[in-house]
Amino acid sequence: MEVLSAIVFLVVATAANGFNFCPKIQEVDWEIELLLPHWECNKFYQCTHGKPVEMVCPKGLYFSIIKNKCDWRYLVKCGDRVVLDKPDLEIELEIPKTTESPEKNNTIIEPQKPELPEIELLPNGCPVDPEVHWLLPNEKFCNLFYYCVDGERELSRCPFWLHFNRKLQVCDWPRNSGCIEVFAE
Repeated sequence: MEVLSAIVFLVVATAANGFNFCPKIQEVDWEIELLLPHWECNKFYQCTHGKPVEMVCPKGLYFSIIKNKCDWRYLVKCGDRVVLDKPDLEIELEIPKTTESPEKNNTIIEPQKPELPEIELLPNGCPVDPEVHWLLPNEKFCNLFYYCVDGERELSRCPFWLHFNRKLQVCDWPRNSGCIEVFAE
């Protein structure tokens, strides 16, 4: 029954994604900040210029509709929203011991890295293609970052205890973010 419920929820959520549920007033009044729940409990939408932008909570946190922020799982009521995060599994591998000496082969085979498409950027760091979702770190403060909306940077903020992680493109724990705050006078 849970699987059927999840499938129905996915269909409804997918259909809703085509519907813009951000307030029209936000298209002209950018001071209004609105966060909306996503069908996955660890995600949410942030309305930017009247358009929903999908955001992901840091690993281990879930979006609280009541508190309007990412929070610990035991403090969040996901309700009908899907919880896709699986707990990390510990796998213990047994390495067999051999009595034979290994063959002498000094050839190192490097795995091929997949080629990532080049993203053409504007001078402000935003992608030229407005369909590319891209976030940029703030120059001074680790908890601030920019959304790129139609080639323009829009300032946004992580919850106060998190920092923006440029690599993962999410708000993350400070120790994982790779950011060092620069305080200029």
